[in-house]
Formats: sequence, C-alpha cells, structure tokens
Amino acid sequence: MAVAQSMKITADTTAHGIARGHSTPVRAASVFFGFAFIWAGAGLWMVPGLDLEPSILLAKMFVSVLLVTGGVGMTQIATERPHCELQFDPKHRQARLIEGLPRGRSHVVKTVNYEDIARVNVSDADLVMLNDEGKILVELPLDGPHARLDAIAHLRSQSLQVA
Repeated sequence: MAVAQSMKITADTTAHGIARGHSTPVRAASVFFGFAFIWAGAGLWMVPGLDLEPSILLAKMFVSVLLVTGGVGMTQIATERPHCELQFDPKHRQARLIEGLPRGRSHVVKTVNYEDIARVNVSDADLVMLNDEGKILVELPLDGPHARLDAIAHLRSQSLQVA
C-alpha cells in the first residue's frame, strides 16, 4: 500500500474552482454584529433590574451567555479562511486538490493525472500546473520562498517537471 504524500498550502484566494470564503460585506457585517452581540451580552449586566431575584438573574445570565456565544460565532465567520491541500498519490499517479471545510471536513475539488501535467511553474507567490496546450490545470498561492522550496521538493519526488 502506497502512502500518499501531501503538501499543505493555506489559501483563501485565487485557486481555480475554490471558493474564496465570505465576501467583504458579509465579513464586515458579521464583525459588526458579532461585536454588537458581545457588547450587548456584557451590557445586559449594566442595566439595573427592578430587584435582584434569582429568576431575573438566571434570565439575565442565560440571555447574556447566548448573546456572547452568538457574537463570538459571528466574529469567527469573518476570520475563517478556507485552506487547500495538494496531495500526491504515487500509486494512482494523481495529484488531488483538496479544500478544507469548517469542522475538520474536506472534499476533493480536482484530480489531475500525472500524464496530463506537462509543466509546473513554481514561484514565491504561486504554484501553477499546466497541460500540453498551456492551459492551467491547478493554480495555488504559496506563502513565500520556504513554501516554494517545499513544493519543488514534493514535485521532484514525484518526477514532475518543475520550471
């Protein structure tokens, strides 16, 4: 049984066929309402009650925990970034582009056979796999020179042409 080698590339933009995450207005709204919920949950304790009965304190505690939890969840929407992983399967001679989803799930976005890859261009900014006609098969952003060297090492271990 062959073990698949993987190269993890965190990306939140430009990969073909991969969602870019939430749009800017959605992220801005989630940050705004998230912090508003957090402040409302904390501010609920600043509002004086008629009297400090246990039932009123329990209701305040329940509502404030609910507001703060919702606010933290909404702010997480704005900071969540999808990530990609390029896995090499030497047994099947395939490269698989895998998108990470929330809660630890993932799915295969694209599968490319080694025979379809004519050339791979690797720079500090991105990795691009091209076919014989020069059409882009896979494009992934890289995080600088260290990621570039790691990508080149993985590609050479699979006997793929690196340019």
